[in-house]
Amino acid sequence: MISHKIRLYQRLFSFVLVSVLSFLPLNNVHAWNAMGHMVIANIAYEQLKPAVREKVDKLVGNLHTEYPEMLSYLHLAYWPDALRSQHIETFTHWHYIDIPYSSDGTAVNNDVIDTDNAVWAVKRIQVVVKNQRANPYDRARFLSFLTHIVGDLHQPLHTVTLFSAAHPKGDKGGNSYHVLYKNRTTKAHSLWDSGVGAFEGKHSRATDHAKELALSLMQLYPASSFGERVNDLDSASWAREGLENAKKYVYSTPENEPVSTAYLTTGKKIAEQQAALAGYRLANLLNTLLA
Repeated sequence: MISHKIRLYQRLFSFVLVSVLSFLPLNNVHAWNAMGHMVIANIAYEQLKPAVREKVDKLVGNLHTEYPEMLSYLHLAYWPDALRSQHIETFTHWHYIDIPYSSDGTAVNNDVIDTDNAVWAVKRIQVVVKNQRANPYDRARFLSFLTHIVGDLHQPLHTVTLFSAAHPKGDKGGNSYHVLYKNRTTKAHSLWDSGVGAFEGKHSRATDHAKELALSLMQLYPASSFGERVNDLDSASWAREGLENAKKYVYSTPENEPVSTAYLTTGKKIAEQQAALAGYRLANLLNTLLA
């Protein structure tokens, strides 16, 4: 049974988004950047079973009817960030889960985890995407959110908030943890949103470039290279993986200091692997839900 919160969100989609979103500029994203999300979506799309791909294309068509800029499944991948760029905060908590982590013994606040977090959202949204009796336009919107949030949960700084002497109230997923990158003060979160450079460049929303990057990542990191991990479809497990990546690597660079070449090289590799893994898991999830 669909939870009460999800029913409320469905009503919000109908009464709020329809009247607003067709006018939204797609900028100022707050997760993997648009390119990162499109790359993940394309990796997933290439792994879909033919019948499932047909259903996905039909749902994309439903959203395209309302929002003409949504031309393909790749575009659906970054659509939810348009809400946040316009300060529509109703769905903001769906993009992350702030698992508290202390690096120096500073007391953590476990209340920072929202009840409607990314792990919660993935589990609840699956019910709507699978439900063939649900309004097809609502299913299309929730497919977009599912695609987006699965990607978000594979960006390590969407799964953690750091508590330390410098951040006694938490660093908000690296948004208040600053490093020097290309001679500029940069949020650690923003650096990882770009895939530590993997998804930077002027082709921020070019689908042909996203497809090229997706193909490159699939060649570098085929599904077989992840073993049984590609079959782990538990969003809570993905969050724990992100937390471990944050502990072991993301926060290994000192705050307010230049990031090293070694950090950038390894960070880019981790980001690329996470994007590829997200794509394979998303495909397996959709192949299950829409079979």
